[in-house]
Amino acid sequence: MADYPFYHSHIEISGEVLQGNARYLHRNLKSGTQSMAVIKADAYGHGAVDVARAVGDLYDRFAVANVTEAVALRKAGVTKPILVFGVPVPQTVRAYPEYDLEAVVSEDGHFDLLEQGTAYHVEIDTGMGRLGILPDDLDRVRRRIESVGRIACKGVMTHFASADEGDCAKMQEQKRLLAQVREVFGGRYPLHAANSAGSLDHPDTHLDMVRHGIALYGYDPTPEPSDQLRPAMKWRSWVAQCKYIHKGDSLSYGATWQAPEDGYYAVVPTGYADGYRRGLSGRMPVRIEQRWYPQVGRVTMDYIMVWLGGDRYDAGTAVLVMGGERNHAGLWAQAIGTIPYEICCGIHTKVPRRMV
Repeated sequence: MADYPFYHSHIEISGEVLQGNARYLHRNLKSGTQSMAVIKADAYGHGAVDVARAVGDLYDRFAVANVTEAVALRKAGVTKPILVFGVPVPQTVRAYPEYDLEAVVSEDGHFDLLEQGTAYHVEIDTGMGRLGILPDDLDRVRRRIESVGRIACKGVMTHFASADEGDCAKMQEQKRLLAQVREVFGGRYPLHAANSAGSLDHPDTHLDMVRHGIALYGYDPTPEPSDQLRPAMKWRSWVAQCKYIHKGDSLSYGATWQAPEDGYYAVVPTGYADGYRRGLSGRMPVRIEQRWYPQVGRVTMDYIMVWLGGDRYDAGTAVLVMGGERNHAGLWAQAIGTIPYEICCGIHTKVPRRMV
């Protein structure tokens, strides 16, 4: 913990693992297909600036959720094209040309709102049911693009709702509508639709560009996950105290766990205030000096307890809280019925990140 003497845990991101994931994802692409690294939400909790620097040579462009994220990347020296997924509003439109950002037009009013010189992509709602112009308006939108000369269309996009569920009926319907979009725009503008699941499981949707999000960070959203992707994030803490406990004595709130025998437990300064979900209580092991131990009792705001049995460790001994083969974010997500996106994004920003 020498690098972080005043905080109880920290996150390590492996640049080598990120690059390995990116290379694997690019091997699936046909020649000439561009790629976009999605680094919104601080790169899904991995640190957007560091991730951009780590994989910048492998991607043609980046995407973020809002202008604030994009401007931070520009100020950090990121020069590649940046697409801002979020809806443009009067307070942000000046930033697009000022910082050379690309906007997303998802309704008619955005054509008039964007300032002169702004580059943009048109979003078509083919079934996601969130943002975007409906397919019934394709011809009208095409004419609008051609008539608005003060801003420049750089692409047409859509978003899949069910690419991670195989070739289901919803995915088939979106593919049908996507073919309609392609016919109307006739190759005038780069067309992109495939997210991580689309890129991995639906090569017919690669089109002119793909968008790599969760797979870049090591989590495969497809029904049959690849063993080529590796989680890039590790969450490390340390033993705050090691204490003796008698058989039958309880630990933590609610006294939900009792010691099966006399032995030791470790108190580790990581809790739900840091993003260690309370719903994980008693579900995920931690690793201490290459041995795995169960987390026991309820997760508290600032601490977890770990049953050591007959083992004992000094205060300050390193603990792998998350990121090993038995406790990575994908397994956390399975344990509580969520997705690894939410786990990674949910680690509090007060927990320091560093690229290793």
